[in-house]
Amino acid sequence: MTLPRNETRTLIEGLVEAYNSRNVDQLGDLYHSDARYWSALEGWIDGLPAIKAHIEHLHDVLPDEQMAMGAMVTDGDVAVVEFTSSGSSRPSNEPYSISFTEVFELHDGKISSVKVYLDPDDVVDVTA
Repeated sequence: MTLPRNETRTLIEGLVEAYNSRNVDQLGDLYHSDARYWSALEGWIDGLPAIKAHIEHLHDVLPDEQMAMGAMVTDGDVAVVEFTSSGSSRPSNEPYSISFTEVFELHDGKISSVKVYLDPDDVVDVTA
């Protein structure tokens, strides 16, 4: 089942809201239990428990990070979304802003796959 574009946008907006509010359970409700998540830092992460653990780790190392959604393009069950994350780097508390793109594959109204495209050095710089 392919979601209409407005429902895909609503799903991604819900993901941003859950991520920014640090609600990992709400975030998990948007994913299939066997979803896959590709991180430039760790490679493929398989299954909802591992994805939630990865996101909790990101929340720990980037405690004031806020993610904002930019442009989104959808085609069938695929959405490509530009994001910007900002906050204070650790341990210097210098402000940062990182731009990245995520490609979402959807199945039955839930996220089945995410691929994150960013420069891993940007993340290392703000978490070191």
